[in-house]
Amino acid sequence: MMKRLALLCCILLLPTIAAAAYQPGQTNYGEWWAGVHGGGLFASDYDTAATAGGIVGYNFCMANRPIWERYFGVALDFTWNQFKPKNLSSGDQFALTPLARLQYPLMGDDTFTTGRFVPFLMFGPAIVWTDHSGGFGNRTDFGVVAETGFEYFVIPKLSIGPSFRYRHVTLPRGEEQFMALGRLAYHF
Repeated sequence: MMKRLALLCCILLLPTIAAAAYQPGQTNYGEWWAGVHGGGLFASDYDTAATAGGIVGYNFCMANRPIWERYFGVALDFTWNQFKPKNLSSGDQFALTPLARLQYPLMGDDTFTTGRFVPFLMFGPAIVWTDHSGGFGNRTDFGVVAETGFEYFVIPKLSIGPSFRYRHVTLPRGEEQFMALGRLAYHF
């Protein structure tokens, strides 16, 4: 499953990388950002559930540093989702995830110095807490997260965008969770 996810991420990012070769005058400067996201969670052993959370991050590039740094960032994500195994009572699940970020800013100019359209890929480990009174009980587990999506800057400091997140949690039998998210972020 992980190989198919990695292949899907590469296929989705390949057209944006190719298009970026033809984008003149892109600039990007270091920035902090914070956002909120919400959406749906889908898993084979779950009923469809809601998910929401917050994220803070930093994109590395500064005006006096090498241009290649504009492609990297870090983030810290906190996510809540409903834990609704089929035929069992529901509970809550929380995850704290430090993420590494690869991005490719496109359509940069003097107004949109970080690019107006920014496809990204984030990945990292996760600590997952499950609060469930049914068969799972209260547990702390570990997992991995991969997310791909894009930001579109509505105004120079405000971005919106969809993303797709995959989380593998090491519950007693292993759990694959898929999330479709919408994000709103403010860039400092």
